[in-house]
Amino acid sequence: MLQGISILIFIVAFLYSVILHEIAHGWVANHFGDDTARISGRLSLNPLVHIDPIGSILVPLLLYISQSGFMFGWAKPVPVNPYRLRGGAAAFRWVSLAGVMTNFVIAVFSVLVLKITTQYLGITVNNLGVILFTALFQINLVLAIFNALPLPGFDGFNFLTTFRPVTELIAKSPLGNPLFMAQYGLFLSILILFLFMPLIESILYFIFNLFARFFGI
Repeated sequence: MLQGISILIFIVAFLYSVILHEIAHGWVANHFGDDTARISGRLSLNPLVHIDPIGSILVPLLLYISQSGFMFGWAKPVPVNPYRLRGGAAAFRWVSLAGVMTNFVIAVFSVLVLKITTQYLGITVNNLGVILFTALFQINLVLAIFNALPLPGFDGFNFLTTFRPVTELIAKSPLGNPLFMAQYGLFLSILILFLFMPLIESILYFIFNLFARFFGI
């Protein structure tokens, strides 16, 4: 019974973590003058407007079945028109950072809640609240790390493209071709992820251990 409830909590925590990630992009874009996400109804907590069949269902399911030890995925990207942003590249830089920072803040908040409840209040690890914040901590730290990677379609890549030298370099490669990116960008990123998964897992474990030592959990 507890295992089934734990899985349900994990699924809900995952869905709303990726949803809040996307809402953050849209909210910051709206703050800088681009209301595309807002008028498209993407600043909503309704999961139906955010779920991506591949990123929200298929990829997480494959990772769960393969017992990879971590969960990753994404929601449908919110529409952002960089040409409508007040502040140009600097504004788009903040839009790109918004999702990663949101996941990072949720991870830090969750680990602090875990520390207080388990170490100072003596609440056991099988408490549903502890299970929820454990899931939120793990999921959001993984999402922050993965989305910071400089891969096409990821926030790290979008952030780098706000700098002119990087933009000029990309323009000389296939990554600067919108048609190529539309057809192969996502596939290329997923391929790189799986090819370099051992390295990425090492980075994940290192950062998780860093968090554990820093927060004393």
